[in-house]
Amino acid sequence: MKTRSDALQLLKEWVQSESLRNHCLAVACAMEGYAKKMSLRKEESDIYWITGLLHDMDYERYPDISIHPIKGCEELRKEGYPEEIIEAILGHNEATGIKRYTKMAKTLFAVDELSGLIVALSKVRPSGFSGMNAKSVDKVMRKKDFAANINRDDIRKGMDEIGVSQDEHFQTVIDSLSNMEKEKL
Repeated sequence: MKTRSDALQLLKEWVQSESLRNHCLAVACAMEGYAKKMSLRKEESDIYWITGLLHDMDYERYPDISIHPIKGCEELRKEGYPEEIIEAILGHNEATGIKRYTKMAKTLFAVDELSGLIVALSKVRPSGFSGMNAKSVDKVMRKKDFAANINRDDIRKGMDEIGVSQDEHFQTVIDSLSNMEKEKL
């Protein structure tokens, strides 16, 4: 089984952009937050974290939506990563046509765009993540000009797929990302 350390090393080889690395880390933390919420074992939690960390590993090299994340998943297969991770990563980009059947695949899709929105919100708040709540996120969700590149429809679709309320989903990701500063890349 591949470890967190293996995944970090691979991410560093593929991603030079600090902002993309931070996005990958944010998604990893959100995935782990959900794994803990589901009371998954440590090994399963690590798989969620690794999936989140590597989900955009090829985006810098292959930003074309028709290629991303296919190229990265080819590398993951070569490196011996489990098919469940690869399938979840392929499913996070609807352009691949890969359906999301597993809880992990659905969770990755649900937290990806939302993590970006919440991180963007933390950067404009004087207190960062401190005091942020679901209502704060809902407010910026409605502002189409705030973090305009974030797909709000994907956020809503992701919530539906994992079957959680907006408030619960937002708060789970906020709580997960508020611990992100303790993680090191």
